[in-house]
Amino acid sequence: MQISRASAAFPVIDYGKLSRSSRIAVWVAGNIIAAVAYYLLGYAVGTYFAAYGLFPAPIWLPASIALVAAMIGGWRLLPGIFLGSLWINALHFQEPLMVASQISLTNALGPVIGAALIAHLRASCGLFTRFSGVVIFVFCAVLLYPAITATGGTIALNMEKSFEVGVANKVWISWWLSDSGGTLCFAPTLLLWLGSERMPRRSQRIGKRDILVWLAVAIVSIALFAYPPLPFSLYTLVPFLLVVPLSWIALQISLGAAYSLASLVAVIAMAGTAAGLGPFHAQMVINPLQLAGLLIVLLTMNVLTIVALFCERHAAEEASRSKTLLLATASHDLRTPLNAIIGFADMMRQGVWGPIENPRYRDYVDTIHASGSMLLGLIHDILDRSRIETGKRQIHPVLLDAQPVVQSCLDLIAPLAAGKQIALGFDNGIAGPLYADELALKQILLNLLSNAVKFTPESGTVTMRFVTDPESGAGRLEISDTGPGMDAEGVRVALEPFGQIAVAAGQDNEPQGGRPAARDRRAEGVGLGLPNVARLAELHGTKLVIDSMPGHGTTIRISFPAAKFADRAA
Repeated sequence: MQISRASAAFPVIDYGKLSRSSRIAVWVAGNIIAAVAYYLLGYAVGTYFAAYGLFPAPIWLPASIALVAAMIGGWRLLPGIFLGSLWINALHFQEPLMVASQISLTNALGPVIGAALIAHLRASCGLFTRFSGVVIFVFCAVLLYPAITATGGTIALNMEKSFEVGVANKVWISWWLSDSGGTLCFAPTLLLWLGSERMPRRSQRIGKRDILVWLAVAIVSIALFAYPPLPFSLYTLVPFLLVVPLSWIALQISLGAAYSLASLVAVIAMAGTAAGLGPFHAQMVINPLQLAGLLIVLLTMNVLTIVALFCERHAAEEASRSKTLLLATASHDLRTPLNAIIGFADMMRQGVWGPIENPRYRDYVDTIHASGSMLLGLIHDILDRSRIETGKRQIHPVLLDAQPVVQSCLDLIAPLAAGKQIALGFDNGIAGPLYADELALKQILLNLLSNAVKFTPESGTVTMRFVTDPESGAGRLEISDTGPGMDAEGVRVALEPFGQIAVAAGQDNEPQGGRPAARDRRAEGVGLGLPNVARLAELHGTKLVIDSMPGHGTTIRISFPAAKFADRAA
């Protein structure tokens, strides 16, 4: 699914780029179109529902014309909205001119105020491409704008007669529901058709299957509300099942196609129900029009919400892929000069072309070699993380002899432990083969052991236990240290990519949890070791478990599943 290039800026009519005469012509034409569209749709809706004794109409579709006009032209189209409303109220509904004028004034002010708030609050990425945008639309267009028109209309109708709170309350609720339903039903469809809102859609072309599904749902909807109901109560629930194909259309075709169909279903449902047809007139139903309104809300809000959430996820995935690609590219380009730096520094340390006589220079060369090696390790961590996030890191578990792998990792870590006078213990409980990927196992062991040594203070202890089942290949790895430990927040930070915990400088034995102290130092690294280990454990079908308390050290456990139960999915 992708975002079309339709403009998303308000107002759509850019008067600033037009000449004076063109601005006048566009203004006049826009107001005429708004007035005529409002009147014609109002006449059709009012006439239809009046034929069934319903006044006001249970769903006032011209409210969507008013909102879209205000969103496209802003306050400049207020006269057209006012004239269209005045025309329909004075001529068709036979309201006195003064009452019709007062009703029409709020009918024009409501959508303009709602549109102005939407324009102010909406994100530049689009109104229907983020869940926050959907919330903004519902609040401004479906709740606030109809509340303004309902309040103005109720006051206008009660000005020439005694005010009764009960009657006024019923009028206000009916008015608000009518305008709210009309806006929610048709306004998004108009905005998407006119291209004034970004339209999320799938990147593939629409195929015959998509068209057939759309037509099938439309035909089923018409059939449901074109015939009298069947004589059983459960038939009332059938229209609500339309949420399933509408959701599929929203994700597989486009928001425009799905919402257009939702609008069609809403109009058909309300029209058929008003005529006494459709499932909502089944047995035991007290208020059929209320069920029709509930159907409209369910279908339209489901379509808007599901597409907005999908777009948010898609945008987050795109951002993550871009970040990962950038890191991978930069890390790959850095490895070549780093290898050269490390190689030449190693040659100088070994005196390949002659000894370095000045001791200070020898210290400099050692520092260059150590720093280059550390930086190369960080780059390998970043590259590995990028492969994990993009799904390119695959593992191939087999039954292997874990003893040589464990011993090689211990041999690599032993000098680091000796440099800090840390007792590196190993409870050799390996009794059989382990079902694991050899390269991933080595990476897990090296990361966990190096972290334990890194955070354990001098003269501390790091202990590793490894036990395997000789028959099933199941295994259990446990690494404990006597470091400062972590609280729950520290564990959470340590498992986040690029998350780093802090230990107070000069107070390695003092627990600081996951929050930096006033004077803190962060361990060398970029905070990818534990997240990478956690992901590698998941690829083996298991989880990394951290048991840690401030002042009591840390124990990390990984239980490798047996070969026949292991989850091999990446």
